Amino acid sequence: MNKLTIFLFFISFYFAACTPEEQVDLTSEFTIEDGFQIEAVASEPLLNSLVEIEFDEKGRIWTLEMTGYMRDIDGEGEDIPDGKISILEDTDKDGIMDKKIVFLDGLVLPRAIELIHGGLLYAEPPNLWWVPIENDQPGTRQLVDSMYALGGNIEHAPNGLLYNIDNWIYSAKSDRRYQYQNEEWKVEATYSKGQWGITSDDHGRLFYNDNSNPIYGDLVMPNQVNDNPYFESKNLERQNLSKTRRLYPKYASLVNRGYSEGVYDEEGKIKEFTSACSPLIYRGDQLKEDLYNQVFVCGPEANLVKRFSLETNEGKTSAKPTSEGSEFLVSSDETFRPVNLNNGPDGALYIVDMRRAIIQHRAYMTSYLKELIIERGMDTLPLLGRIYRVTSKSKPINTRPNLSKLSLAEWVPLLQSKNAWQRITAQKKLVFANDKTLINAIEDIAKSESNPLGQISALWTLDGMNTLSPALLNSLAKTNSSIFPQAIILAKKLLTKENEASLLPIFEKALASTEHQYHLQLAHSLGKISSPKREKWINTLIEKYAADPIISDALMSSIGGQEKAMLNTLKASKRKSYIAEALNKALANKAKGNKKELVMSTHDQTDNRTRGFLLYNTYCGTCHGMDGKGLENLAPPLYQSEYVDGPPERLALVMLNGLQGPITVHGEIYEGAAVMPGLKHNPDITDEKINDILAYIKNGFTSKPEWFNFKTEVITDLRAQTADRKELFTEEELMAWPIKGEGKNSDD
Repeated sequence: MNKLTIFLFFISFYFAACTPEEQVDLTSEFTIEDGFQIEAVASEPLLNSLVEIEFDEKGRIWTLEMTGYMRDIDGEGEDIPDGKISILEDTDKDGIMDKKIVFLDGLVLPRAIELIHGGLLYAEPPNLWWVPIENDQPGTRQLVDSMYALGGNIEHAPNGLLYNIDNWIYSAKSDRRYQYQNEEWKVEATYSKGQWGITSDDHGRLFYNDNSNPIYGDLVMPNQVNDNPYFESKNLERQNLSKTRRLYPKYASLVNRGYSEGVYDEEGKIKEFTSACSPLIYRGDQLKEDLYNQVFVCGPEANLVKRFSLETNEGKTSAKPTSEGSEFLVSSDETFRPVNLNNGPDGALYIVDMRRAIIQHRAYMTSYLKELIIERGMDTLPLLGRIYRVTSKSKPINTRPNLSKLSLAEWVPLLQSKNAWQRITAQKKLVFANDKTLINAIEDIAKSESNPLGQISALWTLDGMNTLSPALLNSLAKTNSSIFPQAIILAKKLLTKENEASLLPIFEKALASTEHQYHLQLAHSLGKISSPKREKWINTLIEKYAADPIISDALMSSIGGQEKAMLNTLKASKRKSYIAEALNKALANKAKGNKKELVMSTHDQTDNRTRGFLLYNTYCGTCHGMDGKGLENLAPPLYQSEYVDGPPERLALVMLNGLQGPITVHGEIYEGAAVMPGLKHNPDITDEKINDILAYIKNGFTSKPEWFNFKTEVITDLRAQTADRKELFTEEELMAWPIKGEGKNSDD
């Protein structure tokens, strides 16, 4: 039995030996903000390596288990097809899941799920599939996109599958969006956003993050800023909303680059996010009312969940931590790894806990972190998985509702629910059914000013059913509804030459108001309006907002082709402004043909360290060991050796031309076995591949971990210099070889 087989056998035995009834108290480890409580609703042995959940209409939990991720310290067995998508059920109605139905098995690193249109969207790289659900069993699956997650590292590939109010499905780390139209899946370009996890607010704006920055967000709905190919907005999308990255963990956790100055505080605790993921805008009704629309962010590296409040002023949104010196939720267990958050059908906040020690992928893991993991014995801990529910102590805990027996007409009132999960689920249900007999009932909700959130859901439901009328939008224009910005967005979407006259009152009302948000949406719409009034409206907005980057960017994205006329207007007024600079830049881009449009990438997204990891395992690990520590009578260690710590050119020369002993590593002399053949005559090993292997080795096996950035042209030059060389290098020759430069290195 090899190491991996023994490990998997142990885990299988562990899970088989446990039953849900034997679970211990899982909540004693947590410190949670006053007024809240946390309970485990599912745990091992039902779960293993959990990364995402979804709720169905029956209140059951669908789970995604990525069991192939970092099974051991060396990341072996990623290609074993044992990933699962399952259904968890609470059969005795005590709130705790006690039954598991495996829906799909035999998956390799599945990474995203979304219940939609009577079936399930799921991502198993590189493909995105949709499969109908028939009596809790999968029907015949349909390929939605063969390039959903093409290449990339597991930590840096598309994920999320978020159904937004605009009836499109978005993913983090992806430049594609999806929609089911006319019995076919439509794939369309959007802008790439974030890294792991994605969320939205009541107005359809997207929020996401990256490892170091907890919250990025868009000030407008997706794909609003793409009408002018010669202008790229810097102020409307991908805004870093929080200046604060500070964390307050309970104990000293391990992070990949903890050796860098400033990573830890004086107590050895991590100071800032290094693995921020899965932001969630809470939009439920079980927690305190003032938490609605606040943002929760996972910090798995510090074993905590952080809370932020969102504030908007003059169109600009910012996020601020809700407390100083403490966190919303923090664990004393170093295996608590929150990796996803969900709004539940019961209005509660749900936390997905991957529950494992190792979360750093092997391709990026430094020798520094690897040694500490082994030293602490964290590499021997089992792979678990848990789901927690957070509720308010001051309110009764709602049960997860079973909505599966509702008639289609009974779903309509749920568009007005205080709980966003129920609203968006009702919207999905009604859009897919497209029952025209329900239009009047949905329109009545759209007109009901007592429930603005219901109005928004109803309007976008009608839009998804292709039954939204200009007349309905005009009726909303006669009021001062808080949902009027949504009416402007939808009016632009409906705008044609034939119906423009009937929609102009909406834009006129927007101009006449003093609301920044109204003017922002009007600015986005002007490019599609053909009325002679448009020029006057543009000039009015320029006069008022010429120095406002937000509305100026909206104007610039909308009025492509009108730049010269606008610039002349500004010159006549002799005003210097932000928009004048933007106009000149757009004209310069047009003159040079610098055109930027939304396009879907079709090339492999794998980064150099991940490619190097795979290449090393194929060509180098057999002799040097997967851990780089060498194998007796085969090859000396690379791990923290003089060769790896030295100039990268020297390593490149060895890889190209080979090396024969005696070789000295760590003061020990390796002779007979120390013969490495050169790779320069192998047609499969390009200079780019050698550079990729160098990137992996210089990150993972050095005693001085670093972000490696080395030009492939240097390797090409070394190949040319040694083109006629037939013999292997000796250590003496190698050390005497003149090194022109040592590459460029910098910490990340």
